[in-house]
Amino acid sequence: MPHQHPLHADVDVPCLCCGSVQRFRFASASDQVVCGHCRSHLGADRAEQRDREHIAIWRGILEVHDRAARDAAEAAAAAASEAAELTARLTAERDQLRSGALDGATEVGAALQDQLRDDRVRRAERATQLTSRRVDTAMVALWRLQAFHHPDARKTGSCTCGRSLPACGESRILEGVRQEMLDWERRNLELLRAGKRHGLPPEHPEVGSAAGAR
Repeated sequence: MPHQHPLHADVDVPCLCCGSVQRFRFASASDQVVCGHCRSHLGADRAEQRDREHIAIWRGILEVHDRAARDAAEAAAAAASEAAELTARLTAERDQLRSGALDGATEVGAALQDQLRDDRVRRAERATQLTSRRVDTAMVALWRLQAFHHPDARKTGSCTCGRSLPACGESRILEGVRQEMLDWERRNLELLRAGKRHGLPPEHPEVGSAAGAR
């Protein structure tokens, strides 16, 4: 009797002899739906062999299923144990946080203190980075401004913009922060020369020289 299974593809279907699900690849609808285990005992004169081999097949299948069930049970037990430990730890952490008192002598308290300490360090580092970038932004603006407004070495009392120093509002503003800006420039030049992150603007002469050297 022709079967209705797909052709030229791997399919898992029950063997019509032993009843176990096996993998087949059919070339035609007339192929026998009989697994490789059963082909050797087809025929009315091989009933005893067929029964014996069917028992062996199903015993093997049951052993595989039993082993898989044991493995699954062990994995589930391990997962349940881990979940219980995690729940207990989180509950203890919650209770200590609610009470507002961390006991560093306990494992939970020590772990929480470490986490909070690490968090404070990360926040402090982040705040330092943000502050440094803000300082860099402000100093770059001052550096660009002083490029056009600084005392003219060729004309005492004059700004390089052409006005007198007292008349140049930019020079008066810069005068109070010029040394701080120059110190910032010196520190960042040291960082640049060391190959580290710096806050100097791209048009700074040494930034261009360093880029050209690379």
